[in-house]
Amino acid sequence: MLLFLFFPVIAGAEEISIQQALKYVQEQYDHTENLSASFTQETYSNSDSQPVMAKGKVFFKRPGLMRWEYELPEPQLIVTYKDDVYIYEKNAGQVMVMPRKRFLSSEISRAFFFGRGSLEKFFKVTNDNECRLDKQRWCLRLKPIKTDSNLVEMRIIIDPVSHMIQEMWITDALSNRTHIRFRDLQTNRKLPDDLFTFKIPEGVEVYRAD
Repeated sequence: MLLFLFFPVIAGAEEISIQQALKYVQEQYDHTENLSASFTQETYSNSDSQPVMAKGKVFFKRPGLMRWEYELPEPQLIVTYKDDVYIYEKNAGQVMVMPRKRFLSSEISRAFFFGRGSLEKFFKVTNDNECRLDKQRWCLRLKPIKTDSNLVEMRIIIDPVSHMIQEMWITDALSNRTHIRFRDLQTNRKLPDDLFTFKIPEGVEVYRAD
């Protein structure tokens, strides 16, 4: 699910059709080589009455590089390095190492993460009274054409003035929902490759999930 941060912005502040919006989204996505943003995240689980809150910064760079820096609820780093994904929990003093292919378990996430994603190929895109395209905000509702346990539905909300993604909602097969808000999003800036490297700190426990 994390990979859908690579969805881009839509140009223009006028009312627009779904097909026009799809065209703008796909064109902008195809030209987005990297991005960075601050984010806040709320995760709603069926088993909990209150959402889990998180915030931090995120970075993506094609092909296939990402870095999540969580500040809250506790320091955590998720970064791709070579063929693996490293999840470093500083307070726990441990690192989880996972093959990238396992972390990106769905066809959809792999396609968009490696820069080969097509909205019309993978999603049925609609809107309705709750999620619509108008002058105040643009909202697209995306449902995977093929069944995906990680993603049942996604809504992307775009600011038609700044042309930036404001927020997104992701729902999985267990009806858990993740709400992410983005701030200070920048695209196609110089992001050094060493931002996406990781050296295991001395003295931490290392677990591998192959």
